[in-house]
Amino acid sequence: MSASTQPPAESAGRQDVNDNVVLGDLNISGRDTNITNYLTGLRHLRPRPVDPDKLMPANRFVSPGHNFDKAAQAVRPHFGGTANVHIVVLLAADEYGCRSAGLRLLADSGVATNRISELLPDWDEPDVACLPEERGAGYLLNLRGVTQPLPEAFFSGLATYASTLRKAGSCMVIIATNVSWSRARASGPRPEILVVELERPGPTAVVKKYLESGQGTQDRSGWIDDEESVFHGLLPHDCAPGEAVRLASIIESAKSSTDEEALEEYRGWETHLSEEWFVGGSAGVETRAVRIAGAFLNTAPAEVVLNSADLLLAAPKISFPRREGGLLAMPDAPKRLKPAGMSFDADTGAASLVHESQGPAILRYLWTKHRQLTEEVLTQWLRDISQGPAKDHLDTLATALTQLAGTVGVTPIFDLAEGWLRDGGKQQQNLVGDLLSELAVHPALGSQVRAELATWAGGKSSPARQCAAARACSGAFGSAYPSQALTRARYILNSSGTDEARKAAINAVRGLAVDDDLAPLVVDTVVTWIMNAGKRIGTDQEVFFDVFSVPSTAGQLEDSPLVVALTKPGEAGEAIRQRVFEAWQHVFQHGDDPVHAQKALLSWREGAETDRLPQQPVVDLIIRLGGSLGISGPFIKAIVKAKGPLQDALIDALFSDFLQNVEAEHDPLAEASGAEPAEQRPQNPTEVAPATQ
Repeated sequence: MSASTQPPAESAGRQDVNDNVVLGDLNISGRDTNITNYLTGLRHLRPRPVDPDKLMPANRFVSPGHNFDKAAQAVRPHFGGTANVHIVVLLAADEYGCRSAGLRLLADSGVATNRISELLPDWDEPDVACLPEERGAGYLLNLRGVTQPLPEAFFSGLATYASTLRKAGSCMVIIATNVSWSRARASGPRPEILVVELERPGPTAVVKKYLESGQGTQDRSGWIDDEESVFHGLLPHDCAPGEAVRLASIIESAKSSTDEEALEEYRGWETHLSEEWFVGGSAGVETRAVRIAGAFLNTAPAEVVLNSADLLLAAPKISFPRREGGLLAMPDAPKRLKPAGMSFDADTGAASLVHESQGPAILRYLWTKHRQLTEEVLTQWLRDISQGPAKDHLDTLATALTQLAGTVGVTPIFDLAEGWLRDGGKQQQNLVGDLLSELAVHPALGSQVRAELATWAGGKSSPARQCAAARACSGAFGSAYPSQALTRARYILNSSGTDEARKAAINAVRGLAVDDDLAPLVVDTVVTWIMNAGKRIGTDQEVFFDVFSVPSTAGQLEDSPLVVALTKPGEAGEAIRQRVFEAWQHVFQHGDDPVHAQKALLSWREGAETDRLPQQPVVDLIIRLGGSLGISGPFIKAIVKAKGPLQDALIDALFSDFLQNVEAEHDPLAEASGAEPAEQRPQNPTEVAPATQ
């Protein structure tokens, strides 16, 4: 992004042009309503486009019972009119395939596929005001991870919201559990909202539908009925649809109906784990170490996996003797990896599990049936490799532990995290942050993790926790739940235990602010922190300056939240720059240190003069502040009069702006006709002098 890039001119009034800097009235009246509506929309949950036909094709879907069929009938438009209901609530346990049912319901609602989106509960308190209201849209509000009963106010607001959806020709499907919907049931039915309980789809039907819809697997759908097949009779009648899909995918890739290895994969490699890989004895210790390292570091470079395995062998409570001759006595990477069920890619040097499903199975086995090894050896070993051979592959470690949490819960993972933070350094904080960021978006565990992150963020007695929480806010958690991530960042900023924790929180906010989709929300949120219902500011003023600091070099523009804010085009850009103006206005009117604020704004001007910021938006801002705060006031006067390439342009701009306003006040004919006096019209663009450098 070039510093000289200029967004569309924001001036709605008369303008002059001087040295390629637009001068004049920057009042954006006439756009205020649009900007207000846009900013209000930022508080809505962000619609994430989803395609039901890709995520759950109709030819793979098994109806979860008669109640679902009734709901599908209710949301379909009738005889060219509207549907009977515009909000449907699907209640079921998480494992019933509720999300798939919700997507298929929206697909049957008559809403265009490209207008269907999913909403995640990016709030700390459920609020109907956060729900979007676009026309002709279909929303899937995913509340599966909400573990507490929703408040009564939420249900009351939904009735009004249903009317809004009806007028907009839109609809919403809410997927939730009986626990989260319990208060709504206690308050009685609401005619505007259809609530149905789903049944569990038949697992056999799920498997058959999956296979019959695939390319070249139609004939395999009978394998689960064939008594000679190893897949016959595997599924319990009450298993989850997800488990049935897992079996179907294994059958899809099986060599035959008697493939024992495929059967073992479905059973979680239990026989291999207990009777072969971890049967005991010293003969297989080296291979065992490689297998464990591969489970944590699948697809990492072979040297990382093998060096990590060697560290495990050298652990104090293992102390496996090295071969005489050391590394010269060791086989090459492919020979060490193959006995552990891993392959070696000669082109990339990566080591990968031949069966990817073995990784989670190994970790689950160790954490449930080999607790002594995990508690006394692996916990410390993970800390060691995260600072050693795996220090550049913390994301791989985090992914493996996230998969582990899906089977053993988050408690063991938090125990690991606490140990790393207690005894580790920056690398461990990053590992814990990345891990918790991934867990925070987990469909079943995320709600619990997000709540814990809020506790960590507010606890200044543990700066290491705060740093890890800040790291989490800048990862997957911040992308999926930006409002919650910003709230947790502010908890840290309001009670940071150390400068390091504060810096980590600032960096998290900056990381979100350079995301093109999130930039408007971040700007609006930070400005709201500053204005904060008219209270004295101080700390949050510094947050504004730090988040929107001038890049130190022209080569850092793409990573600069300030450059993104000043150059974003369209309605979003207008709203962002309006909020930036309001922030500066508030800083000068209510800040505790006007001299410091002057220096900060002057640094913006200097950035525009040295190609580290775009000139036009900075000039527009200063002119607008002059009109708001008074051009003769000490705050703006110091900014304008400072020596530099833009000094003359700024002085001319403020003087021209002042004259235009005075003449407009005394020119009733011009006001009545809408005409501009000739001397106030923009010069011919061909007369513009070269751009100020």
